[in-house]
Amino acid sequence: MQKNKMKLKSLLLFSVMFMLSMSMFAQQRNVTGTVIDSEGESIIGATVQVKGTSNATITNFDGQFTLTAPTTANMLEVRYVGFKSKEVPITPGSMMIVLEEDVTALDEMVVIGYGSVKKRDLTGSVSSLKSDAIIQVPVANVVEAMSGRMAGVRVTTADGSPDADIQIRVRGGGSITQDNSPLYIVDGFPVSSFSDIPAGDIESIEVLKDASSTAIYGAQGANGVVLITTKRAKAGKVQVTYNGYVQNKRLAKRLDVLDPYEYVKLQYEIASFNNDITGFTNRFGVFDDMDLYKYQKGVDWQKDMFGSNVLSQQHNVSLTGGNDKTRYLISGTYNFDGGLMPYTDFSRYNLSFKLEQEISKALKFSMTARTTDTETNGDGSAGGTNKVRSFEAVTRGPVKGLQDFVEVDPGSMTEEEYEQWIQANRSLADRAHDYWRRRNNRTFYYDAALDWKIIEGLSYRLEGGYGYGFNENKRYFGKTTQNAINEDGRPLINWQKQNTKRWRLANIVNYELSLQDTNRFNFMLGQEVTSSVSDHNYMVAKGFSEDLSPDKIFANIGLGDGGREISSGLNEANNMSSFFGRVGYNYLDRYLATLTLRADGSSKFGPGNKWGYFPSAALAWRISEEPFMADYKGYISDLKLRVSYGEAGNNRISSGLYKLDYAISSSGTYAIGDKPNNYYKPRNNQLPNPVITWESLVTKNIGLDFGVFNQRVSGTIEYYWNTSSDLLLDVKITAPGYSSMMKNIGQTTNRGLEISLNGNIANSKNFTLNSNFNIGFNKSNVDALDSEGNFLPFRTGWASTDLRGVDEYEVRVGQPLGIIYGWITDGYYTTSDFSGYEGGKYIVALDENGIPVAPTTALNSGRIGMRPGTIKFKDISGPDGVPDGVVDDYDRTVIGNANAKFAGGFGFDGTFLKNFDYALNFSFVYGNNIYNASKLASSQQYRTSNPNLLGMFSSDNRYTYINEGGEIVTDLAELAAMNEGANAKEYWSPLSFGNSNAVIHSWAIEDGSFLRLQNITLGYTLPREISQKFASERFRVYATLNNLWVLTKYSGYDPEVSTPGRGGTPTQLIPGLDYSSYPKSLSFTFGLNLTF
Repeated sequence: MQKNKMKLKSLLLFSVMFMLSMSMFAQQRNVTGTVIDSEGESIIGATVQVKGTSNATITNFDGQFTLTAPTTANMLEVRYVGFKSKEVPITPGSMMIVLEEDVTALDEMVVIGYGSVKKRDLTGSVSSLKSDAIIQVPVANVVEAMSGRMAGVRVTTADGSPDADIQIRVRGGGSITQDNSPLYIVDGFPVSSFSDIPAGDIESIEVLKDASSTAIYGAQGANGVVLITTKRAKAGKVQVTYNGYVQNKRLAKRLDVLDPYEYVKLQYEIASFNNDITGFTNRFGVFDDMDLYKYQKGVDWQKDMFGSNVLSQQHNVSLTGGNDKTRYLISGTYNFDGGLMPYTDFSRYNLSFKLEQEISKALKFSMTARTTDTETNGDGSAGGTNKVRSFEAVTRGPVKGLQDFVEVDPGSMTEEEYEQWIQANRSLADRAHDYWRRRNNRTFYYDAALDWKIIEGLSYRLEGGYGYGFNENKRYFGKTTQNAINEDGRPLINWQKQNTKRWRLANIVNYELSLQDTNRFNFMLGQEVTSSVSDHNYMVAKGFSEDLSPDKIFANIGLGDGGREISSGLNEANNMSSFFGRVGYNYLDRYLATLTLRADGSSKFGPGNKWGYFPSAALAWRISEEPFMADYKGYISDLKLRVSYGEAGNNRISSGLYKLDYAISSSGTYAIGDKPNNYYKPRNNQLPNPVITWESLVTKNIGLDFGVFNQRVSGTIEYYWNTSSDLLLDVKITAPGYSSMMKNIGQTTNRGLEISLNGNIANSKNFTLNSNFNIGFNKSNVDALDSEGNFLPFRTGWASTDLRGVDEYEVRVGQPLGIIYGWITDGYYTTSDFSGYEGGKYIVALDENGIPVAPTTALNSGRIGMRPGTIKFKDISGPDGVPDGVVDDYDRTVIGNANAKFAGGFGFDGTFLKNFDYALNFSFVYGNNIYNASKLASSQQYRTSNPNLLGMFSSDNRYTYINEGGEIVTDLAELAAMNEGANAKEYWSPLSFGNSNAVIHSWAIEDGSFLRLQNITLGYTLPREISQKFASERFRVYATLNNLWVLTKYSGYDPEVSTPGRGGTPTQLIPGLDYSSYPKSLSFTFGLNLTF
């Protein structure tokens, strides 16, 4: 009976479950269909989703789909990249869904010289960065947002200081001694830099890379052109936008240094070889008490100099509005960028105004006014002379010795003792403040345009602009600085001012002509004149009281009684007159051609050489539009082949070098009777050259643009060959009263390959993922130089004449620019290189033929002479071209190349859970060398007493000579037991060099390759229905980590570095130098985007 009841219950349960499942099945239905485009082509990979549910699928290779939908559902959502999303009602049977193409992908406008074209009609090589990508990176300098984002465009930040110099190089640059920076154009107006424009004000950045694109700018476009287009005013109700962030920064990387115990052991070893044990004992105590320092923490000078967490912030407010006739845009920005080093910071105020006015249907007026006020405090740590260097945070001792254990009463000291005590105990940060510096930069730009639509297709544009710049550089040298010590020991100042004025006027006529909708022409003719002139003032004032602050001194120069030196001058104007034209032709949207010609006349060149002519031509074939490609339209959405040839020029030299100018002598006089008189003398020591003319650049370019699956994946592959000839070089000469002359000599080439890819990896309702990738390969070569030498030497000057091999960089025929010369490090001499020790010297061992087994060296005597543990260099040559047993200047060779084999970047961005957004950006460089001069300066006793060293030179890791009893060991067997074999040390003795002796060798040439996570951002946007309750159209918050992670072998602070030297050599001639670079920071940013 019980069994029957159980069976009955089971049967009833099964029946209920079956009925429920049948009911659920009856509530579902199959939906099938096909997704096509407007031309009937199947769309592969489109997302089809039942609205209001998670039921979704993608179309197959025939554009077909099948999915289940509840009977209550009545709408489908269909999405695909490059097409407008669509909602369609569910209908019985097989559905046919037609998506409309979203033309923004190929029909977006790309700004080119004096105009713009659709991306599909582009014939030249142009890289573009749009507003969304620019503001994605919260940086003080908008140029940093370009890093790793464009193939063939290398952006290098000199170091981590506020307002650090940022170099942009397009395809390497071909000039040797002249500026290789591209031309910067902001809304049609040439500027010296665009780093002062807030990222939020920029609509797009286009980089013109081949001569077909740049030839329209003629002489100014040889190194590429960067076009910055700022945002335009929008008609409609007044819209207020706020974009701001606050940022916390800290030191991204610390260098390992010797701890107090290891530091004191090093001082003992130095004192032993200097025969100054008494001096050591007076300062640090006796050798047997050295263990005291094992428990002393010591001063962390890196923390003192760079250890503070600093705050940076930026706030931008813009207001736009208007109607169909009048539109306006007002934008204001405040930016403050704190520096890691105390007393260093950067602040900037920007204000811009744009107005667009329709005077009539045929006549429109537009204008832009922009002003910037920038203040930079601090002198940084790199370049120049007489300043606190970043490597001093390594070389300054962490302890003072016995005085650290004694309580000092300053009140018991005499005034002189107290002053000495104060100076001995000053921090690096306080010392840096004695090298006080403030730079102010104020600029104002105004440009306006009048557009007249004369008849259908024919238009005229009049452009005019004026720019004014004021630069002020104030420097104060406190009494502890070398500058003051070299005078009378009292503070002094120098004060530089410069005013620059620029103006521009251009007339441009455009005519568009279409014939039977198959032939389209675009004609452009233009004329332009530009002029710039500057004046400068310079003052040195001495003899100020140390009680006066720098601000008070600059406000009351008369308080100094040590004399003044004042000079001023008016620089010769730089005038240029230009005529240019461009013809574009489009046949059937398949075959494209562009012809350009520009003629420039420059006041920098003499009669017969003033004018340069720069033609270019480009052809493009849109293969994807050919009838034979119709069957592949669903797969290949764009395929275009481009070829171009063009010429450009370069005139970036000082004005007046072709003629002899005179100046009144301020020192020498001659006498007529008993009255002294000044006389005229040549203005400078450059002999004029009346035949100098333009540098010329010839560019050949071939490119392939492609897109597949309706631009879901798109990209560009390009190969270029640039040749720069008639290079303008300042050549040394032998002539009475002159030292050099500007000449046209030499030739360089740059060849390279560039690849750019963009992809939409995922595109669903709750998750999207986009990616981008670019890489650029560049190889440069010096083809020819003047016949007198075939090479040009250049020096960094970091160690002045103390450096053996003082000219570390050379430009040589057959080599690229950026080649570093020096000696090859070969470890250190070992005991097997010597046979004995007699008379205070080690005897070099001989082989069976009586030849020394190791080369002697004439480079570095050091304080220990040539002995086991002394650094060793390779003997690779001699007077006869073969090794001669002596390391000397004949053994100097190529030890480094600052040029990267390739560089680029990649990134990902998208959304998830509807309202969250994310972005990651990476950059990479591979194959370049860095000349780490800071490592040389902080691995030996150079120009300092009681130095500390990098941690790699601990006693366990370097060759040492002091035994456990504190005695110098000279016995070869004992030295071998201490430093070789099982106890082999990695590094040589730092005593290998003298206090005023340095050698450039390959150990200091490091691999500069890196992969950097530039930034990672996570944002959240409030749903519009919620933000509108607060009268906000958009409310977004985000957090960004900058410089979070770097993969590199480089031992310095950061592998992205190229600091100036001390000798005044232009940075482009000594690339890859790291001499006292200002460390880069890791930062956390919190930002807010609001629109009302």
